[in-house]
Amino acid sequence: MTYKITFIFSLFLLLMIPAVPSAGADQQRVMTLQDCISTTLENNPQLKASQMSILSSQGSYGMARSTLLPQINAVADAQRATSNFAITSKSPYASLYYREPDNTNYPYYTASVTLTQQLLSFGKNYFGMRSSAELVNAAKYNLINTRNTLIYNVKQNFFNLLEYNMIIESDNYLLKQMEAQLQQAESYYKAGLKTKIDVLSARTSLGNIKLSLITAENAKQVYILNLLSLMGLPLTSGISFTGQLEAAPVSADAGMYIQKALDNRPDYLSLKKQLDSARYSYKQSISSYFPTLSGNASYNWAGQDFPLTWNWAIGLELDFNIFSGFENSSAMQVAKAQMLNIQFTIDQQKLAVELSVQSALDNVAQAEKSISVAKDTLKQAEANMELTAKGYVAGINDYLDYLTAVSTYQNAESSYATALASYNIATANLEYVTGYQGK
Repeated sequence: MTYKITFIFSLFLLLMIPAVPSAGADQQRVMTLQDCISTTLENNPQLKASQMSILSSQGSYGMARSTLLPQINAVADAQRATSNFAITSKSPYASLYYREPDNTNYPYYTASVTLTQQLLSFGKNYFGMRSSAELVNAAKYNLINTRNTLIYNVKQNFFNLLEYNMIIESDNYLLKQMEAQLQQAESYYKAGLKTKIDVLSARTSLGNIKLSLITAENAKQVYILNLLSLMGLPLTSGISFTGQLEAAPVSADAGMYIQKALDNRPDYLSLKKQLDSARYSYKQSISSYFPTLSGNASYNWAGQDFPLTWNWAIGLELDFNIFSGFENSSAMQVAKAQMLNIQFTIDQQKLAVELSVQSALDNVAQAEKSISVAKDTLKQAEANMELTAKGYVAGINDYLDYLTAVSTYQNAESSYATALASYNIATANLEYVTGYQGK
């Protein structure tokens, strides 16, 4: 019996074990830039909030559209009531019909169905519906703008992360070099070939590189936390990121990019839709001066007992607001001011779009030149460091020359990584200011 229990318990443990590594494997997931973007678009709460704004705008549109559709209303009522009355006539014969008030009561039942349809309002409700429809379109462009902003933020943090990956890799390489040089300096010092100052200098340089490595690791961690936050993931997630910084060429046609921005920028297009909405609101305020014609039909049942007596009615209603205390003129003034305000904002936004595109292109061109210079400088610094190391061993150079060469190489490697990251961020910004529409 004991063996059976032990066997069952062991089998249970074996069934449970696979669930543990799978969770750990998920925590150790390696993500590319595209993975980060996809996860952000799926989880980021800011994007979900923008989606709710669209639903709210669609609800407002539905309410505005309902005024153009038939309105059907059904009412049913059952009650008991007294029928006492007071004599108001001065005729002496009225007292013959008078009855003392008492608690005698009677039932009364009513039921009715009424249909109302607006026939003509000179565009009043139609313009209101179109105004709401354009606000729905504006909300959709706002969602795209939020999406594009998140994509740019992900790219910016991801490229900065790759920059510090390169710096960390370079510092680790220099750390190994300096550890070897420290051992060599100590050997030379013990052999009496070099002074103790070389050993102290080597230890100082090694400490500086360790500090630089710690700083780079901390900066990398900041960008990792930013990415996890953007993706809506726990900050304790054990996710690593992979990718390479490249320098893909970009066209320098400013006119093409400006036109693309004016055609695709969601914030600019949202303003244009808001202007269309304001124009319809202005037309709606003008139509308030005109009458509204509606048709109605009803069918009702009423009586003190069943079966109830039925009746029907059909008719037209003309509603003409003759004077409302200047409310209509004030509403028209407000609508016109809002329309002009958005128009002036669009004119200003157009100038801002052109400026941002030109500035983004200038940043791309500058970063491209920086990559070329930083790459050449890095090659020269690496060659100089190797020659200086060999010269130190041969006794041609002193140790200070070697440390200077190491510092130059470290700065050159950092500058090259920064130049690559700046170029990729600049190209991402160019995509953003021109209304990036892809994934």
